[in-house]
Amino acid sequence: MTLRAWQLDPLLPLWFPLALLAVGLVGLFGLAASGSVGLERLAANQARRILANSATPLVAQLLNRAVDLVFAAIALRILGVEGNGEYAIASVTWLYLKTITDFGLSILVAREVARTPQRAGRLVGTTTLFRWAVLLCLLPLVGALVTTGRDWLGLSPASLTAIVILVISIVPASYSEAINSVFTGYERMHLPAILTIFTNLIRFASGLLALGYGLGVPGIAAAAVIAATCNATAFHLAINRQAMRIEWVCSLDEWRSLAKSAWPLLLNGLLITVFFRIDTFVIQAFDGTYSLGIYDAAYKLPNLVPLIPSYFVLAVFPLLSRQSGDDRRRSFELGAKFLVLTGWLIVLVTLIGAPLFIRILGGQAFLPEAAETLRILIWFTPLHFLNGIAQYAVIAADRQRAIAPAYIAATIFNLLGNLTGVPLFGYRAAAVVTVLTEIVLLLALRRALEESLGPIAWKVLLWRPIPAVLSASAIVWFALEYLPLAMVLALPSYFALLWLTGTVTSRDVALLQPLLPHRLVERFRGYR
Repeated sequence: MTLRAWQLDPLLPLWFPLALLAVGLVGLFGLAASGSVGLERLAANQARRILANSATPLVAQLLNRAVDLVFAAIALRILGVEGNGEYAIASVTWLYLKTITDFGLSILVAREVARTPQRAGRLVGTTTLFRWAVLLCLLPLVGALVTTGRDWLGLSPASLTAIVILVISIVPASYSEAINSVFTGYERMHLPAILTIFTNLIRFASGLLALGYGLGVPGIAAAAVIAATCNATAFHLAINRQAMRIEWVCSLDEWRSLAKSAWPLLLNGLLITVFFRIDTFVIQAFDGTYSLGIYDAAYKLPNLVPLIPSYFVLAVFPLLSRQSGDDRRRSFELGAKFLVLTGWLIVLVTLIGAPLFIRILGGQAFLPEAAETLRILIWFTPLHFLNGIAQYAVIAADRQRAIAPAYIAATIFNLLGNLTGVPLFGYRAAAVVTVLTEIVLLLALRRALEESLGPIAWKVLLWRPIPAVLSASAIVWFALEYLPLAMVLALPSYFALLWLTGTVTSRDVALLQPLLPHRLVERFRGYR
């Protein structure tokens, strides 16, 4: 890495990232040292605490995703296709290592702290040391990747350097994660959520400085280390305000007990990670860094899609858990129908606007390949939404053990599909495999779902929307060169045919009314 003169003038003057960095540092350490007094008062009772613990992380995650998109739009233009591919393989490698070192302990620690708060200090120290020990065991694997990655996977020196730097970030991140779990167990999730906003601002500003001074992919990785270190320091200050003493205990018996309790959570986390991002390594190995850069740029927008079902499902999960029999099945079908139809709407909008989205995100260098890939990838959305609520319906019926085998089957299919398709057809095969994997996952979950809920109206959920989707897709195809016209014609056609085919009925609206705000229901009745 060679430091150069500032390269982003006049569009992005040097004072801008420096000002953002100052705001991030002052906000992060000021809040950590003083605490969120206003939110603590707001969360004085149970109802307000639930509101703060649910709304604040949601808003924080949305803000962080927005900042990440802005940074991606800047970074893609500076790094180009090859540079984006170089960082993509490094970040996904970090994701795998981070998942393994976490070992599923985040959920476990939060549960134990909620049950026995007096153990919090010991759990922070023990689990942090455990994570560091796991990372130490992984270092030979990292070393093997660094020494052989250029020959086996075609990794560039920039990617290899970034991998090493990102591995360093796991050290402070492990400490932050342990403390974050304690706040979750204390039901004070609002403070860590706000801290992540300032941490992300520091990472954003540091990343801009790295790009502006020509440090490239390793510079972005270094920005992640800076942000992780600042975050760990802030979490340390914040937990000290709770009058909690951290006990740094290295007990093999406790580690053995932790590993025994947490390994199913680790397995689940690994399966989800492999399920979604194994294609990164396959594309890198068989199709090269340039293809990975295109594919990763196309993947950035679908990567935002899971936010929708995750929060919707968390909202309806308590209802599914309380219900039984036909009531639970009807609630599942209504929620699934809403998500599937929303998913198809996202597909249509993306088919129309993919070139515009990619041009805004990455610029002309990624067109038309990334837009074409995005138009393939986005078809995973409806089934991904359906699978999301299906999993929670199975959990609500206390049949969660059926989920792991379903993910194993889908992961094996995904791996074999990528290993077969990418060498023959290139990176677009990975997009097709992503869509097909959602079908495999649904088929694997179907039996457990029907055993839990009874016969499901699959015809209504999966087949009845097809005429509306095909009609709108045909309009998009013929009016593709005229995006405003395609939008004006396709979307009304979609909604009209949903009503005409009976996909959406007045009964659906009646069932949905208890979930809607009272004012909205009254307004709907007035129009009806």
